[in-house]
This record gives sequence, C-alpha cells and structure tokens, in this order.
Amino acid sequence: MNSSLGILLAEDDDNDVLLLKRAFETAEIQNPLYVAHDGREAIDYLSGAGKFSNRTEFPIPSLVILDLKMPIRSGMEVLQWIRSQPVLRCLPVIIFSSSAHRNDVESAYRLGANAFVSKPSSTETRAQLSRYIKGFWLQFNEPPLLVTEGLEAARKFHAQEDLRRLYL
Repeated sequence: MNSSLGILLAEDDDNDVLLLKRAFETAEIQNPLYVAHDGREAIDYLSGAGKFSNRTEFPIPSLVILDLKMPIRSGMEVLQWIRSQPVLRCLPVIIFSSSAHRNDVESAYRLGANAFVSKPSSTETRAQLSRYIKGFWLQFNEPPLLVTEGLEAARKFHAQEDLRRLYL
C-alpha cells in the first residue's frame, strides 16, 4: 500500500467530513485526505485550477469519494465531468450518499461510478467501511498511471493509445 497517494473527499457537511476522518484514523488509513466542500471546488481540485494549481501540494488523488448532494455542482455533475475528461476518466470514484434511491444508484453507475455507498449511520459501520476502502482501494487496487506517474505521463500514454487504435 502506498500511503502517500491521496484521497479526495468532496463533501459539504463538516460533520460527515469529521466522521469519515475519524473512521479513517480508526482504520489506520495514513493516506492524505484532501477535502473539497462543494462540487465546483472538487472540479477545481481535479483540474488543478486556482488555488489547487500546485500539484505538489494538491496531487491527483488515487481515489475520489463524492457526496451526491452538494452545492454549486452535485456529485452527479462532478462524476459526469470526471468521466468526460480523457485523462481523469480512469480515476476510481465512490459515491458516498445519504440517499440510496434506486434512481440515484442507477444514474451514478450509468455515469461511471465505481461504487455507490450509503453513508453508514453508526461509528462501527463507518469504521468497517473505512477498513474495506483501505483493503481494496488503497491496498489491493492498482491506481492508474495518472496517479502514480503524473499528468504528463498519462497524457502521453493516452495519446499513444489513441494513435495505436487509429491504425488497428
């Protein structure tokens, strides 16, 4: 497990941020957790815009955890934006929502979510979820080139792949 790879949490509720941070501590997740407080800030972070332009300070995360109901841009809009970006579309995205309405679940998967999780109500269940995130997404899952080698390496790789597909 590479504990230097960051996680972006897009969550507007400070209580949910605090509860997830505590659950990560309980699960001994040492990866840096970056927080965006609304959908626009999440997009700015991922695109390296404005105050997030320093990629050393604000690296591309290895995992994005998106709240569904956020101000300015919803989690669905952020997910749709991520999947529309040629280099970012490979980022693993977990929808983390208070709502488990069938339409929300289906829409999230249709837009390219890797998982849809209802926010746990108990501290123990939240800690268990954090252990699962640690075990699968941070320990066993291989992150995309974008995360491990950087934006330019990923762009170069994808450009080469696009050229290769043209000639097949």
